[in-house]
Amino acid sequence: MISRIPKTLIFAALLLTHISTFSQEKKDCATDCSCIISGVIMDASTHEPVPYATVQIKNSEKGVLTDEAGKFLFNKLCEKEFDIFISHLGYKSVIHHHDIYHPDLVVKLAPSDVILESIVIEGSSIETGLESMTESKISGKDLESMQNESLGDVLSNITGVSTLKTGQNVVKPMIHGLHGSRVLIINNGVRHEGQGWGQEHAPEIDAAMADNIALVKGAASVKYGPDAMGGVIIINPPKMELSTGHLHGAAGITTATNGRSINTDLLLQQGYKNFAWMGQVAGLYQGDLSAPDHILTNTGARELSYMFGSRYHHKKLDLTILYSHVEQTLGILRGSVVGNLNDLDIALKAKEPFFTESFSYDINNPRQEVSHDLVRLKGHYNFKDHQLNFQYGFQANTRQEFDVRRGSNNERPAIDLELFTHTFDLDWQHAQISGWNGTVGTQWLYQDNNNIPGTNTIPFVPNYNNNRFGIYIIESKALGSLDFELGLRYDYQSSSIRGRDTENDIYKQDLNYQSITGLVGVNAQLGKNTSFRSNFGTAWRPPNIAELYSYGKHEFTIDFGLWRHSTDEFGTPISSTDVLDQNQKPVDNELGFKWVNTFNHTTKEQSLEVTAHFNYLKGYIYSKPAGIAATVRGPFPFYIYDQTDAVFFGLDASYIYRHSTIWESQIKGSYLHARDVNNDDFFIGIPPNRISYELSHSKSLLGLDEFSAAFETSYTFEQFNSPRVITVAEINDAQLNGENLFQQDRSNFDFLPAPSGYLLMNLKLQGIVNQFVFGVEFKNILNYSYRDYTNRLRYFADETGFNMLISARYKF
Repeated sequence: MISRIPKTLIFAALLLTHISTFSQEKKDCATDCSCIISGVIMDASTHEPVPYATVQIKNSEKGVLTDEAGKFLFNKLCEKEFDIFISHLGYKSVIHHHDIYHPDLVVKLAPSDVILESIVIEGSSIETGLESMTESKISGKDLESMQNESLGDVLSNITGVSTLKTGQNVVKPMIHGLHGSRVLIINNGVRHEGQGWGQEHAPEIDAAMADNIALVKGAASVKYGPDAMGGVIIINPPKMELSTGHLHGAAGITTATNGRSINTDLLLQQGYKNFAWMGQVAGLYQGDLSAPDHILTNTGARELSYMFGSRYHHKKLDLTILYSHVEQTLGILRGSVVGNLNDLDIALKAKEPFFTESFSYDINNPRQEVSHDLVRLKGHYNFKDHQLNFQYGFQANTRQEFDVRRGSNNERPAIDLELFTHTFDLDWQHAQISGWNGTVGTQWLYQDNNNIPGTNTIPFVPNYNNNRFGIYIIESKALGSLDFELGLRYDYQSSSIRGRDTENDIYKQDLNYQSITGLVGVNAQLGKNTSFRSNFGTAWRPPNIAELYSYGKHEFTIDFGLWRHSTDEFGTPISSTDVLDQNQKPVDNELGFKWVNTFNHTTKEQSLEVTAHFNYLKGYIYSKPAGIAATVRGPFPFYIYDQTDAVFFGLDASYIYRHSTIWESQIKGSYLHARDVNNDDFFIGIPPNRISYELSHSKSLLGLDEFSAAFETSYTFEQFNSPRVITVAEINDAQLNGENLFQQDRSNFDFLPAPSGYLLMNLKLQGIVNQFVFGVEFKNILNYSYRDYTNRLRYFADETGFNMLISARYKF
């Protein structure tokens, strides 16, 4: 295994040497004044070209006007980098520092009478750089209107994205039915690493700190490595622009009636000729949330986030350093913990959770306290026709989970973990070779995860160290209206495990994993307004630490990993006193084969996008109910991990029709089907189908620069493709009568049937005066009682009821 790595490194070194040699043959354009800058100017609201815009190179007499297609060109330039000033009557001007090493500019000018800001995009607007990938983005006014929402809730506005929840505070994004270790998050340019194995663990990321969020629906393992099986979420911080001169930024506040919360944020930025900086802070203070008919006791939340960054630019070198911190205290519904089997049966049938009390800001047990720190150093160096990019990231993640326990143990965390992660990325964007453009890169990751002593419990997961190395190459070539992409990657990971078994004896295991992944894609421009993207990619991931070794109580369930449970002679899953291994119970890598096809048609009056996706997962690892376990803390549903082959396929569609300059309609819908192909069975927790309609209106009104209103109604269908139901009462009766419910039928089951479908209505109003933005939003207007199938606490409580949010924001 190890002997294969040097060969790969030698191949990469030879390829880089060849590319470097090829590039050195190119002439320096500055020596003969042959440098060129070109681009296109577009309206940020309509995406139509802006003709006759003025484009000037500052501190010079050079300037041009865009043509009717919004395009401009500077040639015969003797410098390699400039400050460019773009302006047009009726639009907000923008200054941008640009050099010839970046591709053509795409400038989106914001009309003067809207709150949007003009922006500049250097080269492709696709975050991954993979033109065949299907990508959606949330930014600007849309993102600002969701400052108080979690990352998962923000992304759920995109078709094909749903959420896996544990109550109302713990929200994980799902892409085409996959979540956790199958959805990779790139936060501030760094692969986000926390205790993501837990279904009850939300990403430690504050969406309020993001400038924009991109979501990639394809299998992007070739570029990002393991885990990108369902897709990739890319969270970008505010860009540190040079040459802005004055101090600028934004400040905002949002209050909500449900939870009586307050959310604030502040952003400061400033750019000089060769240096720029930014600072950002946000906070949330929230009390108990409410369902339509009762309080959801112990669902308060506290959150504090801050980030600082600086940028230095000098000729061919550009360096940025960034530090961010997120800390959260999240309450878990008190009624999810009960005392005995009879109480559990009653709780699952009750309309109101146990232990429901009056509103409070207190956060008691069960609760989570988590923090995440990130330090990132990133830079690139420009050669004549190619670029070297490098990045180092360090992350420190701590997690404490407090359970309802007896005596002094109630003050001790039941789970106390710290995870340190180092990453280093190096890639080379080579010069064009026979029409091919591409990147050769390598990535390294090292992790050290430890349980902190003092919990008075057997660790739920063991200590471990991961060491991972990957190398990849991605190439693209344009042939007329077609762009072809090819990619190949090799990864190797070694893991060292150290834990304690049920007798508190130490066990140790060393594990090794490797895989090769690839992609092939095409982006076809079928006409002026129509495009088609098709991408087929393979992906992989090794089983995570919880899937193999989890043991014991975690939040409101008991979990047993693949190597911590076995089956008795009657087919009943039982916990194993011994820790199994690969020889006793083989567990394979999870392999994914995902094909995504997207058709897009956009005109001034309408936009249509349809995405069809198919994902075959070989060795799919999932958690399923296996019965009820009695513990000193009461009875809890217990779950085991299993492995099978699965198929996920579906359709995402959105249609926008612009009735006029002030009225717009949008229809969105998602369909998803998932199945265990080995056992011809359904899985628990697959998102049900959903459709929504929004009617929006925007114009100047009553002295406001802009007034907008949007009414949305959505319907979430019942999940009919769900497993059979075995209630707690049936399991209890079977145990009392000596019956085995699983001997003849080992198919998946759930403790309750999937909840009924539900209709929700929301209304959003917003007004803009100069640099002030005021908003009022009404959620669940009808105060409808419902339960969400992908909320793991649907067994105990309804979702939140009516909520009114009032927000104000000032940009300066």
